Amino acid sequence: MKVAYFGYDPLSSCLDVFLQQGYELAVIYTGTSSRFSDKVIQFASNNNIELCYEKPTLSAMQTLVEQGIEMFFSAEYPWKIAVPADLKYAINVHPTLLPEGRGMTPLPQLILKQSVYAGITLHKLTNEFDSGDLLLQKSINLEQDETFDSLSNKIWQQTPDLLFSLLSELDNYYQSSQTQGEGSYWPSITRQQQTLDWTQHTAELLTTLRAFGSLGTYADISGKTCVVTSANAKHYQHDYRAGQVILDNKQHIIVATIDGELRFAKESLLWI
Repeated sequence: MKVAYFGYDPLSSCLDVFLQQGYELAVIYTGTSSRFSDKVIQFASNNNIELCYEKPTLSAMQTLVEQGIEMFFSAEYPWKIAVPADLKYAINVHPTLLPEGRGMTPLPQLILKQSVYAGITLHKLTNEFDSGDLLLQKSINLEQDETFDSLSNKIWQQTPDLLFSLLSELDNYYQSSQTQGEGSYWPSITRQQQTLDWTQHTAELLTTLRAFGSLGTYADISGKTCVVTSANAKHYQHDYRAGQVILDNKQHIIVATIDGELRFAKESLLWI
């Protein structure tokens, strides 16, 4: 079966599954070379697969079907994919237990407040984001110190097994799919949510840092804005004002919190 694949690096672990199952990847839609697409591009190059960087218009998608493509598969692809009426299979991966957590940026939300819905959903790809019939799901347990990056890695590792199961009995799963309930839509993360709030306690600040990990968290330090990816914390009583810089040397900046401090390595700070 010929497949058109749509995706970026965060779920490029799915690519090998299609070849292992005997599917033909006829074309891969992704973004131009960057840290978010280089793995997908390298895979295409290694396996002589056509790459496309254009957004998927209905006319282009209809042409793919006319060329014998029977499946569209989307994994971490941000653009709307027009689904022709005569396409046989259309599948998307979503990193929550749908119907809860529809939307573009669910991983930080899972860590911030919605961990019960952590998981992987394979569902039918439709012309409405994250709303197609459910095919197969798997829950993921979040650790107490879960981060954006560790959760991303779990999804990277576990999605291929779920996809393998789906492709092994594709017709059965496709014909027995279940419609989604009402569920919930999670709006995109705001700048405020992604910014350290010095009025919060140290534990809350650390949760925010974990929720965004390598994506970066904004912080206002001495009236200047920077992006941080990690910090060390101490809890203790003091007389400093929350948000006040306690120490600024060549290696570190230490900022007071309500009930302690956060220590940032200077080399990890990106001033903007």
